[in-house]
Amino acid sequence: MRIAVTGANGFIGQQLCPYLHEQLKAGIITLTRAPSAIDDKALSFLASDEQLISGLSQIDCLIHLAARAHSNASATDLERDNLALSERVAKLTVAAKVARVIYISSIKVNGDSTQGREPFTADETPQPDDDYGRSKLASELIFKKHLANTPTELVIIRPPLVYGFNNKGNLKSLETLIQLGLPLPFANIKNQRDLISIENLCTLITLTVIHPNAANQTFLASDGVSRSTKEIIQLLAKNQHKQIRFLTMPDWVFALLKKYKPQISARLMGDLQVDITKTQSLLGWSPSTP
Repeated sequence: MRIAVTGANGFIGQQLCPYLHEQLKAGIITLTRAPSAIDDKALSFLASDEQLISGLSQIDCLIHLAARAHSNASATDLERDNLALSERVAKLTVAAKVARVIYISSIKVNGDSTQGREPFTADETPQPDDDYGRSKLASELIFKKHLANTPTELVIIRPPLVYGFNNKGNLKSLETLIQLGLPLPFANIKNQRDLISIENLCTLITLTVIHPNAANQTFLASDGVSRSTKEIIQLLAKNQHKQIRFLTMPDWVFALLKKYKPQISARLMGDLQVDITKTQSLLGWSPSTP
């Protein structure tokens, strides 16, 4: 089996590629903007479409990880790195007759919060709340449009926040706070948020490469256990072998945060839960709880 991976040098790709090789004995072809001159198993987006189609013609599956993250991304960044790149990848895979494409989307396609409602499900109507979520939904629709009525199967996976070694973004910021060793004001936060470990995400992606029931389906993913902000910090601290202390802050402090910094407040105190029943039942997949 030969698998092409875009975004192989990113946070997920660095752990996924060796895992695919180990579990499926797969040959990995990376697709990147600037491959190393000594990497003879890499394709470059700078090549012509004809060259890339030729290079992908022997590929069994393509996993599309490459995307612009939502932090500080401009509309131009999102258009170029999410929509335009997805359009090109979709056209290339159809032309190369790749059997299956797996697109790693985001739970932000569903929305930013499940406050006051049931957990998100895979087949409900998407309602993204920000430009990043809208760009990921648009990319999903691009793949669906180009792969419809072709032999190429499409699998969409929408993970929530992914954590593991060398965390990025908001989790990296929390790890920095943990390293400082200061008491953190989240003792009385009782929110419920779903995350997924990089290990669990890798097992799910690997399963969708080969599972017949994955074809043309959308899946949500998580560790299968919701955590409060306090519990998330405890998990990160445990992984760093650090002790963490918490203190209780007055409610009015968080009320001010919600008023003046609503996005930060939502991430720290809001709910975001996902229902992975479909993923488990169709694929027989069960996440490991760290």
